[in-house]
Amino acid sequence: MTEGDGVQASPSAAQGAVLPEQPLLQDSAVAGNVHVGDVVHQYHVAAPVAPAVAPAASVATPTYARPAPLQQMRHPGERALGEAYILCFFLGWFGWHRFYLGQPFVGLLYLFTFGLFGLGWLADMIRMPYMVQRYNMQRFPR
Repeated sequence: MTEGDGVQASPSAAQGAVLPEQPLLQDSAVAGNVHVGDVVHQYHVAAPVAPAVAPAASVATPTYARPAPLQQMRHPGERALGEAYILCFFLGWFGWHRFYLGQPFVGLLYLFTFGLFGLGWLADMIRMPYMVQRYNMQRFPR
């Protein structure tokens, strides 16, 4: 059995049997002395190619399975930082923010000294987040 180019085909290939795949040689290098017969071949075999896999269709999560976003729950008597800043900015010279945060004696001191001559008012503008947090933690421990 010869083919048109003069190469003899194997009988199993002629019967349609599939031959095991040989590694695909990408590159080879020859080293050594050819005259003496000391020749070394180094073959570089290509990595096997993974079959292409179609990406899985994305499945949308049903709306009932999605967790609801967490919302901060405020207690009815809890103080808000924004309200405390508004009171301090407009009426802080008279101590209204101190009354709001449950400090009536300091509020009276601010009322009669115009916010400790403005220095106490300025310090309270800086310390307001701490004062609101302290008020809320004392009355509503978590």
